[in-house]
Amino acid sequence: MFVSELKVLLKKYKEEDLRLLILEMYKAMPKKLREEKDIDALLQDVHEYLRIGKVKRRQNKQTDINDLKPEIDQFIEYAYNQYYFAPNSFVRKKERPKWRFNVKAYIKSLQGISVEGEEGRIATNLLEKLYEMLCYACCYYIFNTDDPFRSVGIEQTMLLDIVIKRKLGCGINQESVKSAVALVINSRVNRETLTSFLINALIENLKYPDSKEIAIEQCMALKGELEKAKPNPSRKSWGLSSSDYERREKIENLVEMVFRLNIALCEYEKAIKYYHENNVERDSEISLYVLLSLLLEYELKEYWLSEYDKAVKKGVKPREALQKTYKYIKENDKLPDYFL
Repeated sequence: MFVSELKVLLKKYKEEDLRLLILEMYKAMPKKLREEKDIDALLQDVHEYLRIGKVKRRQNKQTDINDLKPEIDQFIEYAYNQYYFAPNSFVRKKERPKWRFNVKAYIKSLQGISVEGEEGRIATNLLEKLYEMLCYACCYYIFNTDDPFRSVGIEQTMLLDIVIKRKLGCGINQESVKSAVALVINSRVNRETLTSFLINALIENLKYPDSKEIAIEQCMALKGELEKAKPNPSRKSWGLSSSDYERREKIENLVEMVFRLNIALCEYEKAIKYYHENNVERDSEISLYVLLSLLLEYELKEYWLSEYDKAVKKGVKPREALQKTYKYIKENDKLPDYFL
């Protein structure tokens, strides 16, 4: 119904009927909508409501971080305890599916708080905790979904970008960059996201060469910490434990991040050299495949051919897709869009 039609319709009602109509409409309106639109203020003084206007009402009703923090902290605690997934006496059954709406509202409210000052720091920290919780939910059931980012309606890279922008918003230094790098490396991913996407999201926020250099330093420092944490080999141990596997995977991701950062600095030889010296993949053919995938992504044809030829001379036998791609480049003098 158009507003013009509503005006005509309301003319036929008597005053008593209008009161009844407003009362029923108010009762039918969800509480959340009444609060968002500040309907109570509209009913108390319609003229003042219209005079103040929508924008000013929002300004007067800013998020109070002191009220929001304990609510979010409790929500996160309950989530990790699976209270939104399994039967319990803390979260009622009908409230459990509403977790996604809670997260949406929290993210929206926290984004509305400036990054400056103590309140900004708290808001950023809470956003980071919500992001980490959703990452955790990609691998462990704490909600009734195995794709929590999709359920909330936000891409993983997008929420990561929001958090990183806030982390770096008060100044790019060793501490803030190290925190951002660690956040990326410790992120569990959903089915639609690769860690490479998260790495690229961070690099896009490092606009200047100095910030990229700081990131390289922090990657190397974190890599050193992970290598020191390597457990002593046991004769009884066969293969890798889950913790050792995760540690190795993080090292691989840090090596990739340093590679990409050097590429972003146009230090191509340096990037390739670092990859060769620090890549932890024991299978030389798989190592070659990963490197050539990265070089293809950055459209570095001459380096692609050079690394392929060097590997073959060392006795590496590339898989069929790499052989076909090599032949295509030689015949067409250009890189394909993907491995053939």
